[in-house]
Amino acid sequence: MSSGRDPNVARLTYASIAGSLAMSIALLLVHFAFGSQLALAQAADSISDMLAGAALVWAVRQAAQPADDDHPLGHARAEPLAALVVAVLAGVLSVEVLRTAVVALATGAQAELDWPVAVAFLAKIVFKGTIAALASRALARRANPALDALRVDARNDVLVGSVALVGYALARWQMPAVDSVLAIVIAIYVGFAGVRLARENVGLVMGAAAPADRKHELARIAAQVDGVRAVDELVATWSGASLHVHVEIAVPPTMPIHAAHDIAHAVEARLGREDDVARVVVHVNPATA
Repeated sequence: MSSGRDPNVARLTYASIAGSLAMSIALLLVHFAFGSQLALAQAADSISDMLAGAALVWAVRQAAQPADDDHPLGHARAEPLAALVVAVLAGVLSVEVLRTAVVALATGAQAELDWPVAVAFLAKIVFKGTIAALASRALARRANPALDALRVDARNDVLVGSVALVGYALARWQMPAVDSVLAIVIAIYVGFAGVRLARENVGLVMGAAAPADRKHELARIAAQVDGVRAVDELVATWSGASLHVHVEIAVPPTMPIHAAHDIAHAVEARLGREDDVARVVVHVNPATA
């Protein structure tokens, strides 16, 4: 995916991985030192972010590899496969955090909420807020799906971190059970984020059809190429994060073969300029009317 090779995506992804690793270690230390279930939930979220970033780096590198004998259509499906792995890991993390928080709530275990807990939560909010701001600034200059996903994830983490900070404050004000309750809420959020990620990428791996409006748009583009009498059929399916398009065009039945061939190449070139299209196959039919 070309978006993954954007230097802005690379820089912010590596920064997100490094920051998430540091935050996960700090939050785990806070959890073990003070018993905060919120800190454990936040650590799980940071681990999920770190794995997602690492998977994105691996997948982008794999997807950039040219087609070969074993993969004649390229390696684009590496990206959604990596996302599915991250989704499964997010689910496992959320279940473990949920189990730990429920046990703490049932047994009446209380966290020792000292100032390092609040510092860890605040540090994550500042870090993720910075990532979101930098991504938004880059998106203002150029649209990029991968960068937008990074921005949305960072923005959501700022919200989750703010909830954790509120939970810390309430727990300090003689409401200790809030720590475990909000940890459950965050664990459920991480789990649903994994489910949403899986749903978004299963279709990309399975070769699902493009949305109907995108298919109609591609057909309209093909029909505007000089010499095309009509678009008889257009099939657009996902292969990874890119589309493979098979289109049948109609040309005048008396048109010479070489002219029809040139028109087919023109349609292929025009559709190939679309950002989400990786491969185009054009079949030429004689127009019936």
